[in-house]
Amino acid sequence: MSAEGLRSLPDSAGGLGMVGARMTLLDDPSVVRANPASMGQITDSSLMLNFQAWHGETDFKSSATGAEDSMILNWKLLGSIYSVIPLSEKLSFGFGVSVPFGLSINWPRDGAFRYTAPYDAVLETVALNPALSYELTDWLSVGAGLDVFYSRLKLDQAFPWFIPLGAPTPDGDLTMEGTGWGIGSYMGINVQIAERHRLAFTGRLPVTVSYQGEATWSNVPGPLAGVFKSRTDFGSEIQFPGSIGVGYAWDITDRLAVGVEYEWIQNSTHDDLPLEVGGNQALLGGDGLSLKWKDSYSTGIGLRYRATKNLTLRAGYLYSSSPLRDSTYIPSVPANDRHLFSIGGGYTRGKNTIDVSYTFMPMESRSVRGASQPAFNGDYDYNWNVLALSYTRRF
Repeated sequence: MSAEGLRSLPDSAGGLGMVGARMTLLDDPSVVRANPASMGQITDSSLMLNFQAWHGETDFKSSATGAEDSMILNWKLLGSIYSVIPLSEKLSFGFGVSVPFGLSINWPRDGAFRYTAPYDAVLETVALNPALSYELTDWLSVGAGLDVFYSRLKLDQAFPWFIPLGAPTPDGDLTMEGTGWGIGSYMGINVQIAERHRLAFTGRLPVTVSYQGEATWSNVPGPLAGVFKSRTDFGSEIQFPGSIGVGYAWDITDRLAVGVEYEWIQNSTHDDLPLEVGGNQALLGGDGLSLKWKDSYSTGIGLRYRATKNLTLRAGYLYSSSPLRDSTYIPSVPANDRHLFSIGGGYTRGKNTIDVSYTFMPMESRSVRGASQPAFNGDYDYNWNVLALSYTRRF
């Protein structure tokens, strides 16, 4: 699973249902992270639970050998929780636990990328987000929060012991795993520029996580056991990108609203991925992976229609550019420019609301021909489908 590099999609069914206008039209507790300035729209203390089921396909065909491979473990499951508590008519507090960045890709262990890329690559990032919002005037609201990250990085790769040994010998497995913490901040501003027109501005600072853990090698050949260890310390670092966004919404009627938005994402923070394994560093043939990602952007549109007092319908579209370059392309992050088409709806009864959405996410096929690792050159095809379910309880 990968979106906008390492960024995940909006996690509530309401946000996904109108995926291109969540900055301005979203009014459920997930605004704690999406745009904290909107928390003042929630007048009752509320608790929201979110669940997402992803199903994806990634296929590869080598341009050199014609070898074909496909991603395995096609299903991915995610969840999040948010709460908003109004403290006064103007001040609100919110808290969220979500997975804003992540990666999970699984290739066959003995497939096309044997020895050149991890067959399992997992990046899990859990964000703890305390936030406050305040209504300064009837037309201006502000919000801010903290990004407290706990993250886990795990890479599993087949290791060719015959290379350092210089003779035939069984392969081993290399596992590098580490965890770490990071902290940053974010903000939002909502401006009512006319009776039915409003703007939203969001900004988020980068968050740096330093990973510490261990690396293990299996099947170390006897002649190399005195030179290389089967277990060493492992270290790495990822700077998760900051972003700046702007959105505009127009309430066409009392029931129908449309929103558009643009967001710039500082994915150039992913310049490299250091991989430090102590005395076994020579086995990696370098200090890590060169990424040299580009800054990227997303832009979209969304619609919200309040069909009845209890029923809300949504639709959206979002385009996201890919930050990956051909020269440093890696199959552990298989992605390209993507289009998201979403529909959804929500039903309220009493103090309970159920929201559902479906998102179809085709990515443009990619032909990689100038990768620094020749084994990565080839044609990649990918697509994802996402089902989301949210439950909100007001108190």
